[in-house]
Amino acid sequence: MATDAIAQERREECRRSTLGFLAVRQATAHHPKTIRRALNAGHEHDFTDDEVTAALSFLLSAGFVTAIPDGLGATLYYRATAAGVLAHERGQ
Repeated sequence: MATDAIAQERREECRRSTLGFLAVRQATAHHPKTIRRALNAGHEHDFTDDEVTAALSFLLSAGFVTAIPDGLGATLYYRATAAGVLAHERGQ
């Protein structure tokens, strides 16, 4: 039970951190690996690519981020929506 609670808290922290990163940089869309590197740089976090991708999927389904495909391929870049910026500003 305690392990499940810790895993859930970690998922939520990754979601909050990912949304925060995108909200303060809303003018530009970012690659998931760029997001992961920024979240982990100089912090106690050690989020994996899979955790950041899962967070982005959740935030996308909640309407807090949008996925923008690369013009020359299928790579997705992510940017906070207005709803995502507002949620971040409200501390949600």
